[in-house]
Amino acid sequence: LTVGSSAGSAASSAAGSPARCLGAAEERGPPAPPPTIVVPPVGSDVAPRAVYTPVHQFVTGRRRAQWSSRERMPPRLYVDCNSLIREVSDVRQLRRGDHCMITLNVLRCLSPRIDYLVSLMGSLELFHLYHHFIMLDDVHQLDKHGVPLTSTGDIASILEYSNTLPEFAEELRVAALGRWWRMPPVAVWRLVMHKAKCHRVPLADYGDMPHIFRVERILSEQERDRVVQAAERLLVDHPRYNVIWSNCEHTTNMVTQREFKSPEVRFVVWSLFRYVLTLIGLVLFHVALVGCYRRYCLQYPVWALVGYYLLTAVPVLLQSLVEFAWKVWTVRTSYLKNMITRDDFNHLLAKESGRMILSGWLVVAAVALVPHALREASRHCTIFVSFVVVFAYVISDMVYGLLAQLSVRLLVRLCGKFWLHGGSPLTRNEELGRVRVLAKAD
Repeated sequence: LTVGSSAGSAASSAAGSPARCLGAAEERGPPAPPPTIVVPPVGSDVAPRAVYTPVHQFVTGRRRAQWSSRERMPPRLYVDCNSLIREVSDVRQLRRGDHCMITLNVLRCLSPRIDYLVSLMGSLELFHLYHHFIMLDDVHQLDKHGVPLTSTGDIASILEYSNTLPEFAEELRVAALGRWWRMPPVAVWRLVMHKAKCHRVPLADYGDMPHIFRVERILSEQERDRVVQAAERLLVDHPRYNVIWSNCEHTTNMVTQREFKSPEVRFVVWSLFRYVLTLIGLVLFHVALVGCYRRYCLQYPVWALVGYYLLTAVPVLLQSLVEFAWKVWTVRTSYLKNMITRDDFNHLLAKESGRMILSGWLVVAAVALVPHALREASRHCTIFVSFVVVFAYVISDMVYGLLAQLSVRLLVRLCGKFWLHGGSPLTRNEELGRVRVLAKAD
């Protein structure tokens, strides 16, 4: 699922001529990449317009990227329950070959404030869909305007399937030959089949979305070189974008893990399927149970009550149990592979146990009690409760994630760490090494 940054962006040439802006860029730092110019079809009389990116504004000194150094945060489970991701505390930690992601933003580059708000929502666990990209360079430093640079002073770049809202609007205008009545069908086609393109993009284009996540993985220098080489080959020969079958996550996983897969697609499909089951259960509930509660019934519709429970409560219960077991296995395996510390291990187990209880079992209990609570309820109350039943799990998960993130940030701010009782800021091998050193000293 891909809406990220690309060579195009929100800022166009309204704030001065491109030549003057690029001339200023050469005086202040590394030159900015060229703007995006959509090539019109053969025979078209539509004049293309240059679309500029945030990196142009940063390089020319018109504003500064919003990167900032923050405290190291604990990792979190990805939507596949099989991977750990961690928010990058300093963009200078990013290295070539890293599999990174950022909150999915369909309004990318429409406004710096909107970009930052969407980025912050992902950081606070209010949104669980991400855009994926691969680092092509090591970030060595930031210039005075916040542009990430390599050790040679070049602008650090990434590889991704992406498109921005201003770019998409320009592509739509050119493809529709400037005729508004042709834009709707062209827009639908391009959104599904050709919304994004695979290309090299400056990391600085994400300067308005500073909350970047990186997949926790231990990579050797040889593995990093292999990932970058595979990414460079993908620039030349890459599959055509498709939001379901070939999106940014597919290609990123193909390069980094050699698996052409997209757990986010499976996550969305399952969520939609669960919503459909819930709606069917609510139909049974309203047609049979609510009607029976409001009039005299010769026979209680037990079948409708069983169907309601099977379609609303059981899927949530099974999902919470399966996900918890899978997450425990992932956390334990990651700790044994020395990818996380003991503090990370304890934090994740406690956090996911609380999520299973509060976002899983309590929601199941609440949904199960709905038929009894609505015996004497009014029609308006019934409609409201039905809405709550459909979205109870996702709302409770968002609230729990938000409270967990706020609690962690408060602990880190006040105590300097996010796990207070026992634990250790060391990995398993580091702990064993310290034990051996102490044993030899004794």
